[in-house]
Amino acid sequence: MKKTLLGTALLLALAQALPMDAQKQVRLTFNRAGGTAVSNVTVKVTDESGNAIDGVTATLQSIKQGTGTETSAAATDVALLSGMELNTHTEILCANYDNVKNSFAEFTFKISGLNNFSLNHSDLQIAAMNLYGRFQNSKDQRYCDVRVWGNENKSTLLASVDGILVDKLGGDYVRDNTIDWEIKGNTTTPAATDQYIVVRMAKSDRSQGCYFGLKQITLYNGYRFATTATSNIDNVATFSASKPVTFSSDATAYIAINSNNTQVTLSPLNGALAAGQGAIVSKATTGDIYAYVSAETTDSRNNQLVGGGDATKELTDGNYYIFNKKGDDAVFSPLNNTSTTLAANKAALKTATPGGQALTLDFGSVTGINTATTAMPATNATFDLSGRKVNGKLPAGLYIKNGKKLLIK
Repeated sequence: MKKTLLGTALLLALAQALPMDAQKQVRLTFNRAGGTAVSNVTVKVTDESGNAIDGVTATLQSIKQGTGTETSAAATDVALLSGMELNTHTEILCANYDNVKNSFAEFTFKISGLNNFSLNHSDLQIAAMNLYGRFQNSKDQRYCDVRVWGNENKSTLLASVDGILVDKLGGDYVRDNTIDWEIKGNTTTPAATDQYIVVRMAKSDRSQGCYFGLKQITLYNGYRFATTATSNIDNVATFSASKPVTFSSDATAYIAINSNNTQVTLSPLNGALAAGQGAIVSKATTGDIYAYVSAETTDSRNNQLVGGGDATKELTDGNYYIFNKKGDDAVFSPLNNTSTTLAANKAALKTATPGGQALTLDFGSVTGINTATTAMPATNATFDLSGRKVNGKLPAGLYIKNGKKLLIK
């Protein structure tokens, strides 16, 4: 079972077999070699396929306990909890802390060999345990407050999420109740060659007695960017990166496979967005969008959305439209020749011929639409959903007229 939260941030990734900057994610898994001390824990580093990552290692630096969620909360060394199912499930790290109100377990990991990665998205597998090292099996809900810092002294808070549910509301003492929590956030922090990750799991005010075990950490490489709320498209942005990327599952990315000075045909991205190319990305809910460095095959169609990737780009070699907001509508407006610099990680639409008016975008929201056509708002031309101009009396169906949806019943 996987749950998703919007928090404050965690993303980290490494590479193996592929170039370092092409690795999409890295996983940390654990093994307790028959003891309860830090030295008894081995941390294994793999990619998303379970392959070892050359040149990258990780170690558990400390296990601590304390109370509270504040960064300044006192934390003292403690051993791992053992017994019963924990003796069988040696892949779960559970601290033997004082189980009182707001008590926490805190694990500090050092990852060496990182290069060129950012932090903004993570996945934590957390188990609910009891005092005897067995899985919780009562009907009481067990809530956990999570904090993740990006350095050993906890001066950089990367993730902060309260009240996540970490049990399955009953079962039995021997059934693994681990829940997979995906945590996304609002900040993106560069990673250094040696990276410290501190994970704190605190008992929420709503919890009964409970110990929290950490089974796996998955860290993702990528970008985070803001969306603009508009009246004609769900929260939208343009994006371009210097590496191939895919986008978070709550967003839809489009490329422009045909454009001129009267219309542009948009098609959902099929595969990864190629380095240096652009996309229009939209999501139904407000908030930021995540793009993850990917080794997937890139969409090879002739995309007319261009960008400079992680650098600015001078738009001097063609006719361009720039994304902006006209009133409440998202539009592409003709490039103002007095300002030809495209910002880093943004995209512009390159057209075959010069244009003089803004192109209004309308993606629609009808199930089964695979393409959307945008047209000049000043024209009365009507198009079907394949981008073909239609005339005369129209049969029942959905069309695009003046950049807006037109429903004929």
